[in-house]
Amino acid sequence: MKIDHVDIPIKKSWNRIGISLSGGADSALLSYLILKNTSADIYFTTQIRMWKTRPWQRYVAKDVVGWFQENFRNRIQHIENFVPPEMEEPNTTYITDEYGKSKPGNRIILRAHNEFVIHAHKLDAWFAAVNKNPDIDIPGALPERDQGTLPVHTTHMGIDIYHPFVYTKKDWIIKQYIDNGIGELLEITRSCEGEYKDLNYTNYVPYQEVPTCNNCFWCLERKWGIDNALK
Repeated sequence: MKIDHVDIPIKKSWNRIGISLSGGADSALLSYLILKNTSADIYFTTQIRMWKTRPWQRYVAKDVVGWFQENFRNRIQHIENFVPPEMEEPNTTYITDEYGKSKPGNRIILRAHNEFVIHAHKLDAWFAAVNKNPDIDIPGALPERDQGTLPVHTTHMGIDIYHPFVYTKKDWIIKQYIDNGIGELLEITRSCEGEYKDLNYTNYVPYQEVPTCNNCFWCLERKWGIDNALK
């Protein structure tokens, strides 16, 4: 499947596909495009992160999964994992993983959990929606998103692993929402990673509306994508 010169391979022989789903616009779009073009079972994995300071992130992901369950007939499973705040960057020390690479704790947890899901559910392929930084300099951008460190395709544990968005930017992502008429899904997603002194795990009510900070990298990237989507 090729969309605006971006290749998203889907084989008819695949019966079970895994997708990393954060609840953000990138992973939600990739999930939509895959579901639209396969009848395979879908296994979403979400990492519960920063549960004390951003507890709403978990419920955003649940809302996104719920939208897919309402709009597609595929068998869908949502598998959650937990990342202790102490293991998040930049709090964690770097650890040498089983492959000899020095990684922060949260990335080791994510990779190891996804490996477990691949094995436990006998998946045929795995997808993740990492994309490139915008063309403008925004504080907080992740340098590795522009260094080509992730291959579009590789194999691991005997299955195909794909990062089809590594050469796309947020404007391309937003344009696909417009072209496919799925603005409703975009509105459910959340990019903001801002935190609030008066709102945390002690008083947050699941699914309540939470404002966006409009200042973090992820908010500014999303705004850039919307502003540039139809240029």
